[in-house]
Amino acid sequence: MVKQGHYPPRVVEQVRRQSFPLLTLGYLSTLIAISWYAGTIWSPTTIFFLAAIALLGSLGLGIPWTRPWLALVMVGLSFQVISGPIDALGDSGGALSLFDLDKYVWGFNLTGWAQDAFSSALVTEAASLVYAALIPLVLGTSLAIWRYQRGNFGRFSTAMVLTSYGALLTFVLMPTAPPWFSGVASDLFRSSGMNAISGVFAPLSTLVAPDYFAAFPSLHAAYTITCCYFLSRIDYRLGLLCGVVAGATLFSTLYLGQHYAIDLVGGAAYSLIPCWVAGRWVRGGEGRHPPEDRPRGATFQDPLGRGQLP
Repeated sequence: MVKQGHYPPRVVEQVRRQSFPLLTLGYLSTLIAISWYAGTIWSPTTIFFLAAIALLGSLGLGIPWTRPWLALVMVGLSFQVISGPIDALGDSGGALSLFDLDKYVWGFNLTGWAQDAFSSALVTEAASLVYAALIPLVLGTSLAIWRYQRGNFGRFSTAMVLTSYGALLTFVLMPTAPPWFSGVASDLFRSSGMNAISGVFAPLSTLVAPDYFAAFPSLHAAYTITCCYFLSRIDYRLGLLCGVVAGATLFSTLYLGQHYAIDLVGGAAYSLIPCWVAGRWVRGGEGRHPPEDRPRGATFQDPLGRGQLP
């Protein structure tokens, strides 16, 4: 017999059931308000992406199983919409520089030191490739979770959405300039480093190119940490491999002059808190169960070929 109160209150359950419509409405309302305030609402690009988000939201209402995927796509589209308003707000009101805070925390200009200490054409090209590989990392993580641990895919999608929405609001309320904009470091990604991704990630280069006034928190740090967290739940070796990638990504953001170290700390917080919330809020979906969702006594195949898991 199920004890009374075992299940969440009805209002919480209703919010869970309506999370996708609320997500769509929330993104659209926020983006429209921000674009209107910044004067970019009638931009053809803004209108196109807003219409695309509305279309995807309508599609998700009719086909429930697509909702976690569509939520991830809408996250990407929302940042295409918000790039113009963020830059406009930063230009009009002045963007905040976190250099003094970062220098106070670490005791010196860590971003400038990283450029000076490791400066070379080879490091710049390699760092640019790592920096540009964020979208393939997110896509690969999504496919891996969908294939091997589908019960966690809703949690992964929710964590990514919460991280993105929190960052989006932060960018608007507190536009922050990257180190290269403030003259603290050079913008190596937009200069010689861009040559590394031509012909490799060229179609994605416009998506990973940094906005002027969206430095804190670092979404490169946030998304990479989220990917590592969920990949480690599939297999610890995937988590270790992703940890190496995360280290390279964090280094690349500093070396290329895109972020202060304090931005990376902020990115970690904007990642781990949503991961915790998603783990407690979102129930397992269809497909293979994550460890906490497995029925007692059930066995599942290890995706990396070590036989059955208890």
